[in-house]
Amino acid sequence: MTIMLSRFTRAAADAARLTIELPDSVGALEWHGLTKMAGPGFAHAFTLVQKGGNSALPTHIFPGGRVETFRRHGYDLTLYESIDRTNSCLVWVGPYNEAKTWFAGPAPRRSVLNALVAAVEFTDSPEGAMLRPRVRAATQQFATKVIGRNDRLIVMASDARAARETLPEFRGASRGDAEVWKIPLDLDPEQKDRVEGTPYEHKYIYANSTAVFTVQFTFDPEAGSFRAADEGFVEDVLAGFKVAWAA
Repeated sequence: MTIMLSRFTRAAADAARLTIELPDSVGALEWHGLTKMAGPGFAHAFTLVQKGGNSALPTHIFPGGRVETFRRHGYDLTLYESIDRTNSCLVWVGPYNEAKTWFAGPAPRRSVLNALVAAVEFTDSPEGAMLRPRVRAATQQFATKVIGRNDRLIVMASDARAARETLPEFRGASRGDAEVWKIPLDLDPEQKDRVEGTPYEHKYIYANSTAVFTVQFTFDPEAGSFRAADEGFVEDVLAGFKVAWAA
């Protein structure tokens, strides 16, 4: 049987370009990202989501708290702080994507915020947002990932050069140009009993010359059983899943 494939091109936060192939049956994915930066007096983790992905911040995370928006060329900056000043975050809001970093406590002073914004370059596009240190010789960027998800699966990709050391020590199976590992999920006993013997009890890790990428299938915790069609979908994904990471 021929598997019809969809090809996605995404930009990672560090400006890498990804080409991802998945079967058409997967459907549309919601895209997310992660990256970290560290340098002299500077250490921040950032999460990236598509536009509107942070809409719950003022209503559910910081209800009644402080909200300030600052206009910049090509994007806005929005600062959120809880009403009791125990938590806060800063969000870069572009026309297509958003990036967020948390502060462990009240919002920093304006001078500290200005220094953070000056240290980071935010560039948005339909393929993804890029968030990079402006002075790259002094600041390291690492742990960059691109994540796609819907109600059937989660896929996650990173640069093979940075992620090789995270791979299992034992040898994986060969599938096309990739090595593949099947890793049991850390499930509670009830879930483990319900998915035992199905593809839903594992995550699948791939590694090729440019990328390390993972797929994990999601399931309805209320479902009484898993149909044969579910397993056919899983096999189509595992057979057609490909990622190329170009730094």
